[in-house]
Parts: sequence; C-alpha cells; structure tokens
Amino acid sequence: MGEPHFDVGGDTLLRVLKSEDSSWDCNFRCPEKVYHAFVLGLLLNLRDDYEVNSNRESGYGRYDVMIIPKDTNKLEVVIEFKKVNKHRNEDLEEAVEDALEQIEDRRYRQDLIRKGINNVLEIGIAFSGKRVMIKSM
Repeated sequence: MGEPHFDVGGDTLLRVLKSEDSSWDCNFRCPEKVYHAFVLGLLLNLRDDYEVNSNRESGYGRYDVMIIPKDTNKLEVVIEFKKVNKHRNEDLEEAVEDALEQIEDRRYRQDLIRKGINNVLEIGIAFSGKRVMIKSM
C-alpha cells in the first residue's frame, strides 16, 4: 500500500468542516476535543502500519496525537490542536504557531528519540469555529 500521505494542507478536513460540521458541534467549552476526536477517528485507519496514540505523556507534557510507525524508517507525526484565544485577540496564524511552539517547548519528541525515530513531522492545527489552519514543521 505504500507510505500514507498526510494532508498537512488541510483540504480534506476543511471540506468536511464546511459541508458536514455545524458551528454548534464545536460551540461549547472545549471545542478542541471535538476536532481532536474527529481527526483521531480518521487516523485510526493507519493502525496496520502505525501506532496511533492520544493524550500521552512525553517530554515535559502531554501531546494531543502521535502517530508512530512500526517501521522506524517511516515518517512519524506529532499533532497539537489549538483553539483561537479570542480573549487575547489571537488569530488562526498565532494559534497554529502556538501549537508548533508547544510541541518544541515541551519536547514531545523525547519518546521518539529514545526509540531511534528521527523522521518526524510536527503538525499544528488551529481552529476558530469552522475555520481551520494547519501548519507543519
């Protein structure tokens, strides 16, 4: 089947949010959890080739989602979700940068380094209602 393609441009996610999601679905105290569960559900299809983990401790914190290849030569992915903080007048760009900074600052790669995995894609996903921005490093 080959190496899975990770759509870091967010086209698929954005299409689903625009056409299938109601703003009421994510209009509550913890909207990150809705998006987290949605993306996690999609990623579980990779279980034959990857270990898909959610909310586990690594480094100095707890990452949102980590996709660990069973073959250590394949790409590993760390995902952090952020809701736009409107109280700080934050926009999507700032929130997605915060997500990527959190991955670095809290050293979520620590467990991967221990396992000898060096090919890591870090993805920040920021949400504001039905608007989404995805950025990777």
